[in-house]
Amino acid sequence: MPHRLFHARLEEVVGHGPFKKPVFLRLNQTGNYQARSAWEALEYLELHWPGPRTADYRRAKAMCQAALDGLILPDSARSYLIEAAHRAGILERDWKSNASGTRAVYRAVNQNGAMPEQRAS
Repeated sequence: MPHRLFHARLEEVVGHGPFKKPVFLRLNQTGNYQARSAWEALEYLELHWPGPRTADYRRAKAMCQAALDGLILPDSARSYLIEAAHRAGILERDWKSNASGTRAVYRAVNQNGAMPEQRAS
């Protein structure tokens, strides 16, 4: 029994933990996307990636999946995501302001099926 408990906690920490810092990625002209975990990064890569599916893109996607599978730490996957986004010219440093001067960020649908969260300030 202790082995199962340890394994479950290790999976939770290794695979599904949040990034130490979120990654902001360009999302069309409407704002930006905030990836706070490998799961959210993988969703962006699969659904919103605006450029070609380069080797950097495929590596970032594979590393995010590896983090979800508990094979690497989330922040290792984050590094690959940042590298791919930087090379594709879609990495944002922080919140992106819209033409109206407001800031909007779009977050992934969470794993429990809740609707995406949208914030504007």
